[in-house]
Amino acid sequence: MKFSRLAAMASAVALTAAAIPAAATTLQVISGPTGQRAVTFPAFGPVGQSFTAFDSQISSVGFQFNALNPSAANSSFTLSLLAGSALSGPALFTTSFTLPTSINNLTATWFDVALPNWAVTTSQSYTFALSTSSARNGIVLGPEININTGQVLGGDAYTGGTALFTNQPYQGFCQTSGICDLNFRITASSPSVPEPASWALMIGGFGVVGAAMRRRRTAAAFA
Repeated sequence: MKFSRLAAMASAVALTAAAIPAAATTLQVISGPTGQRAVTFPAFGPVGQSFTAFDSQISSVGFQFNALNPSAANSSFTLSLLAGSALSGPALFTTSFTLPTSINNLTATWFDVALPNWAVTTSQSYTFALSTSSARNGIVLGPEININTGQVLGGDAYTGGTALFTNQPYQGFCQTSGICDLNFRITASSPSVPEPASWALMIGGFGVVGAAMRRRRTAAAFA
């Protein structure tokens, strides 16, 4: 009976050991700040953004959208996380979402999609791919250009990846220079780890169990 109580106490100590919460970091890239440079689906889609993983878990990803054809159906999007820096990579995770109808054609609007702390390998290349059957919403990208001259008005906002298109827009610079990026943001973190004091509690708890087991064996030997 004493052993059972001691074991229960040790287990409780181990189970209540606190963990250091993972520190989340968000990478946000804005390469088309006015939100007026966008491509529609499905004319240029599926569309993607390749990136370099900067931590070991991804908890969310977001993009900027505007409604270029507000009268079209508000169909759902498919979002996939692909291995590698191409739209042809194998899918690691896929989900769907629907944009709110309040998104208009004048204001670039962020929309974030939660991921289940999906594990990735730091410094490896991945791609987020987006597709939909409706031409209602466009996804914002940059750099912006002078629509009259075609002059590029900005440089490469993110060197760790690039925008990817099934049908290439803006072939004068997106295709040849690779400086196009979607406006996107990724929140990532490392897994939680026990605090040093928690490790001590856990080890101490297991020590209690071990001591109780030794006393139990000694008592049995002299019974």
